[in-house]
Amino acid sequence: MSFTISNLITVKIVDLGVFNLITPAAAIIYPLIYVLTNVITQAYGEDAAQRTLVLGILADVLFVCMTSLLLILPSPANYTGDSALAFVFMKTPRILVASYISYLIGNIVNAHLTVKLKNGCSNATLRNMLAIAIGELLDNIMFITLAFIFEVSFSEIIVMIFTHWILTLIWIVIAQPFIPRLLNWVSSDKVE
Repeated sequence: MSFTISNLITVKIVDLGVFNLITPAAAIIYPLIYVLTNVITQAYGEDAAQRTLVLGILADVLFVCMTSLLLILPSPANYTGDSALAFVFMKTPRILVASYISYLIGNIVNAHLTVKLKNGCSNATLRNMLAIAIGELLDNIMFITLAFIFEVSFSEIIVMIFTHWILTLIWIVIAQPFIPRLLNWVSSDKVE
């Protein structure tokens, strides 16, 4: 759901009102995907995390199909929402292609780094933050560039990448105390 919500709200570019920083609205929820991928990888392994990523994409494809259908279905004469729906959902094909590419690559890197760092770094907080930060940076570079190229200036793309990544790092720091608890909860329900 975090993936689908992110793709829907990323159409809105948010002005943070500080130092001319702007970011896609998805910065609000998108880092949750990385936190959850990290937890799934630690609890169930890299293969399970990759299957979860594929399921996330399939759920989003269903969402795209339904919103595309929504745009071609006729509306009654007194319905005035078609232009607003078209504004949001006509942008989704470009956003979705960009997000599929970045989501897969970024989360696969996150899952892979989580496994590699688990074997080489004893500090769970550091390895979680490092894996999420690197995966998210790759994701941000790919997604924001592909989704907004020719829509906004190159300098705005750079600002959005940087801003989204900084917000992600803040999000990760806030989420860190909850990751072990979530991992324990997920692991206690794991079916052997």
